[in-house]
Amino acid sequence: MPWSEVALVIAVCWAVSGLGYGVLAALDEPQLSVAPLIGLGLAQWFFARHRCWRAAVAAGLAGPVVLFGLVDVLRPDLVRYVADALATGAAATVALTVFALVGRAGGRHHDAAG
Repeated sequence: MPWSEVALVIAVCWAVSGLGYGVLAALDEPQLSVAPLIGLGLAQWFFARHRCWRAAVAAGLAGPVVLFGLVDVLRPDLVRYVADALATGAAATVALTVFALVGRAGGRHHDAAG
């Protein structure tokens, strides 16, 4: 997959994270998260465009580790919504970078036919 596509998907994830947590902050809904929405979007992108299972598993492990690790680090110092937005965007960035690197390491293109 081209790095330009990875960058575009990362940018969309950051936009959804920032806008989503902004809306949740305006509605004062601290118990809700946009991380599952981003995860579902990434899963749909995976099934529609890039079915490399090894890369998906690696990304699926890396993303949550970064998300939960950063949430624990950032929440004490930042407003909850800001911490969650930053952690979610960073987790999506790491997951997509891992996905792209592992997919490229396989030496094959795993684009879905069509």
